Amino acid sequence: MIKNDLKKWLALLLAVMMLATLSGCSSSTAKADSDEKNTLANQKQVEVLKLAGGDWGYPTPYGIYPRGPGSRKMALIFDTLMATDTDGNPAGKLATEWEKSEDGLSYTFKIRPEVKWNDGEALTADDVVFSYTYQKTIPPVNAVDFSKIANMEVVDPQTVKVTLTEADPKFLSNMASFYIIPKHIWESVADPTNYLDTKAVVGTGPYKLTEYSKEHGTYRYVINENYWGSEPKVKELQFIPVSEEILAFEQGDIDRISITPDVMERFESDDEYEIMQYVTSWAYRLYYNMNTQPEFANTTFRQAVAYAINRDQLVEKVERGSAVAGNPGVLHPTSNKQYNSAVEQYAYSTQKAGELLDGLGFKDSDGDKIRENASGEKLSFTLLADEGSTRVAELIKQDLSLVGIEIIVQTTDTKTRDARFAAGDFEMIINGSGGGEDLAEVTNIKKSAKATSTTAMVIGYNNPQVDQLYKDLQKATDPAEQLRISGELQALVAQELPKLTLYYKNTINVHRPKVYDGWSPDIYHNDARANFVAE
Repeated sequence: MIKNDLKKWLALLLAVMMLATLSGCSSSTAKADSDEKNTLANQKQVEVLKLAGGDWGYPTPYGIYPRGPGSRKMALIFDTLMATDTDGNPAGKLATEWEKSEDGLSYTFKIRPEVKWNDGEALTADDVVFSYTYQKTIPPVNAVDFSKIANMEVVDPQTVKVTLTEADPKFLSNMASFYIIPKHIWESVADPTNYLDTKAVVGTGPYKLTEYSKEHGTYRYVINENYWGSEPKVKELQFIPVSEEILAFEQGDIDRISITPDVMERFESDDEYEIMQYVTSWAYRLYYNMNTQPEFANTTFRQAVAYAINRDQLVEKVERGSAVAGNPGVLHPTSNKQYNSAVEQYAYSTQKAGELLDGLGFKDSDGDKIRENASGEKLSFTLLADEGSTRVAELIKQDLSLVGIEIIVQTTDTKTRDARFAAGDFEMIINGSGGGEDLAEVTNIKKSAKATSTTAMVIGYNNPQVDQLYKDLQKATDPAEQLRISGELQALVAQELPKLTLYYKNTINVHRPKVYDGWSPDIYHNDARANFVAE
């Protein structure tokens, strides 16, 4: 058996985390001498922190809205079986140690002893196995891929054994998304999506939910006195609605905000504030509906669109330079270790775009500056955007008009945009999220039992070679082999362009160190658990 005992490498892990923290603090633009004190371990406990609110659903695995803010609010209450460290390696959470069989077909997990749910009941292996069975039958919002699990069973009250159908190098990392729910509560719940009882938010995490208003978008969390880990540095978290975040921050109504580069000067010259900057993989991406718009099913047409969109201009005009122009190969060019710099970048060129469109037979025959196809139908498409990406959409409209493509911008709220995207109810669409580096999005491989389709299916893209490369990448264990396969996959995606990454948005946050100074140098989300709990 190959044994991995958390206790044996805890010291090494702590050293790695400390190194990452110290290097990460250099991203903070204020107080060059604050690295040592600006760590969570040295942060004194504070009574209350207030952050901007908004409704992201009831914070259970089944009640959240399927975007990051909902997941992060749920993670304040619930724990996963495993975690990943700052380098993406498996680490323990509710499991303290694990053993893998020589053939890689079974794992045995030791469950952390003396853990209690926040209602006082003890956590046992029964809860872990129940969570698997229940979630396999009724997948939660962010469903885990259980497809390679043949069986999960209780060995004893603190031990769980998992048998796989085939060896899976990603299995432990996958378990970092597996949230454990209490059997004594959920075993009688037939409709978990609409289960909004106070018992639904019984978890083992650092906080308890005491107030929630869907109407007002407010949440209130207090410390879980039964929490198994280190005591949180904030006794109470409040998420409250604000109309103008900057004004609310300046008035002391909330304690941290994200700002744009054009207002940095407002805070960076004042010692009361500290600014922290983050390079992120959060990106705006452009998708085409190839199911309903035949032009987009043509690779050359998609390449023409890529040449016609000035991504550098989007960075400058929309984000004031605080972003990185999108990579057609999807992966972030500076922060992703597997980035392939050799992929085609489609540098802005109206001439090249026009030549490709000419070659496809799209001409402006009536002089109205809009090209037509062979049947005389104009190249005119509706581009769906939410409020946050409207400016991006308008600039794309201007760019494409220069090469004879008419764009009609349609703006809606984020939740409606998301629903229409999932339903395939669009011609072109801009979507923004932090999960855009996952190349699974352009495959037809369903990642969970909950998935009825994939993004590739929604947009009408199907390339078996892309699917196979992605499968090979998931199975590869050798770093050199992973790099080779990933590079080949990126090159193919950049050539085919089923989606176009417009830019990766950097994040600038500002806070008052005298109020609270435990903010993570690695995670930019203000509501992330890592800001409040040293783990």
